[in-house]
Amino acid sequence: MFKIAGPIGGIALLISATHAANAADMNYEQMLGLVVSGQYESWSGYMLYGNESGGFDPDDGTDQFVSGLSGRVSLPLGTNLSIQMDGGLEYASLFEDKKDDLFNDSFLLGTHLSWRDPNSYLIGAFGAFGGGNHDLDATPADFYAIGGEFQIYANDLTFYAQGGILEGYNDNDYLRDAFFGRGVVRWFMSPNSRLQGEFSYVDGTTDNGGDTGDTSILEWGVRYDTMIAGLPLIGDTNIFVGYRGADFDKSGTDPGGFTDHTVMVGFTRHFGANSMKDFDRVGATLDLPNFGRWVAAGEALE
Repeated sequence: MFKIAGPIGGIALLISATHAANAADMNYEQMLGLVVSGQYESWSGYMLYGNESGGFDPDDGTDQFVSGLSGRVSLPLGTNLSIQMDGGLEYASLFEDKKDDLFNDSFLLGTHLSWRDPNSYLIGAFGAFGGGNHDLDATPADFYAIGGEFQIYANDLTFYAQGGILEGYNDNDYLRDAFFGRGVVRWFMSPNSRLQGEFSYVDGTTDNGGDTGDTSILEWGVRYDTMIAGLPLIGDTNIFVGYRGADFDKSGTDPGGFTDHTVMVGFTRHFGANSMKDFDRVGATLDLPNFGRWVAAGEALE
């Protein structure tokens, strides 16, 4: 997992350096097209698990602390065309023993290519690869994902949809042959405050007693972002609180299922626009779900 920390750290350093050099000169109102932009995000939270239909029984408890960090950079290729690069890590607490059959870690690298009119819409495609782990003794779940995405801008609302295929390819216990869809709504209550809700559905297969079993995932979340101005040493800082829930279910002759619920708090730093809303329309506004967490859950369901 930590082999990927270098590229993500590089994204974070680029964001910090560019923000320091250009923040005073950036004026979105004068921009004719998209801007060079980026964002770094870090969060910590608490994850609680619950049994449902089958034999999911964590060996060492049903809760743990989790953390994550991510970075994104968007580069214009013209007035409307841009490319964005993403990197992300999520991991169980480094300060306590890892727990078998619970989420341990995941990483992701992704790229988006999109065409955008900042006043009305964005349409594009993405690809990603990475890995995840739910079992201390198992080979980490490698995956790739490809798909399309679009956004619609309507005054203070952004509507965001993604869909594509997701393939875990190094062990049949992991989720494979899957498709997914994701929908997000962002409401900007002010230029620097945002309420976001999202929902995802995943359908694929995992091993099931020597055969394959249909596996589905429902995931939902809500998040509130705001800006605290003029903090000592670090200046204006965006902070957020959020909740993420998910239901994992495998049918067939050897069924299984579990839920998890995560509450989190974190902060973001970005460059490329003067406000959170402006950044959403001209900057590194695209993101990806935690594919590695989805794929590796097949091991816990087995």
